[in-house]
Amino acid sequence: MHLEGWNSIPTGYGASFDLTSAPVWLRVWFSTPFIDRFAYPVAVRRGYATLSPHPGWPTTGRGSVPDGWRVTDDLG
Repeated sequence: MHLEGWNSIPTGYGASFDLTSAPVWLRVWFSTPFIDRFAYPVAVRRGYATLSPHPGWPTTGRGSVPDGWRVTDDLG
């Protein structure tokens, strides 16, 4: 099963999730054991997920970024 943000993150990136401004229902869902994995794609689609490139990873070796992800240029 392919779940964006849970078991699928573009190559060459690390993911972080900032749910501070997310609706309460999504924060609760995100913190519920076992079913939380199905909240990750929703968090990505709603713009609460950020990708940061791995330091030292070549730009040409990074995977394509699907819609919904925010990408930061912060390498540290």
